[in-house]
Amino acid sequence: MKKRKCTCGAEAEARLQTSRLPDGRDVAVWRVVCPVCGQLGPAIPVEGRDEETGKAEALAAWNAMIAKVRPLEDE
Repeated sequence: MKKRKCTCGAEAEARLQTSRLPDGRDVAVWRVVCPVCGQLGPAIPVEGRDEETGKAEALAAWNAMIAKVRPLEDE
């Protein structure tokens, strides 16, 4: 699956991050992040997923998010 460029035009990258839930707990998540503008893709929880599956789901979520902003762009 090809990764779409960020809305700023940069190449984004998949990262493993820690997010804080509203109840104060920390959870590890995969997400695609733009190193230039800081735009974040949807968070995909690590729990129950291997590394490749987590990255693939984060990439699919990123592509879907960018497609909403630029629907006519080829993948």
